[in-house]
Amino acid sequence: MTSQLTDDEILAYLEGRPDLLSLILKANAAQRNATDMGIFDATGKIAANARAEARRLSQANQSLLDAAATNMLHWQALHHATLGFLACNDLVSFAQMIDEELPLIFGLAGARLLMPEEAALNEAEELGFLVLPLEHIQNILSAGSIYMGPAHTTGLFSSPVASMAAIALPDQLPTPIAGSALVLAGRDETSFSPDQGQTLLTNLAEIAGVCLMAKLEAHELLSNSGRLT
Repeated sequence: MTSQLTDDEILAYLEGRPDLLSLILKANAAQRNATDMGIFDATGKIAANARAEARRLSQANQSLLDAAATNMLHWQALHHATLGFLACNDLVSFAQMIDEELPLIFGLAGARLLMPEEAALNEAEELGFLVLPLEHIQNILSAGSIYMGPAHTTGLFSSPVASMAAIALPDQLPTPIAGSALVLAGRDETSFSPDQGQTLLTNLAEIAGVCLMAKLEAHELLSNSGRLT
């Protein structure tokens, strides 16, 4: 067992080592200065910030993954719709594709094809197409090629809809395709917005327009259709 040092022995030890005593005094002075200046250990705050940043990045990555998954589902739906239009062998099956299959494929409340009365097919209404004046169709499109947002037009569907998308069929195709429009009914107010899916819906309208042209050509109906002016 080690015996306890006396005060005289401790003083003698320190006097024989002046450098050690100087280091002790400097360390004490530095500790007092740090306390006076309010210096604190920031390790905990840094760790908390790091955890917060990790959570932010995780949420951002999840948002990107969710957007990518939604986008993939939309393009898969477009692929299914394309196959459905290609399988149409006459105007009746084409009309059924619009009215019955598109809502199922895209999860919609409804879908209609609008055709201008100035150049409409004689059997357009019998097929289920909605025949309207060209000016009315252009108003539904808000004087553009595509409209996405609140349902601002009534009477297009059997029941009120919360939102809608109206897409003009390609105007470079012959009438009555040029001047017609595809209208989709959303299930809620957020189904369509100006920043969502314009490319997707434009492609859908182009596919529908080309398919309709093929059916009209097969039935030799294009030559009997007037030109819109």
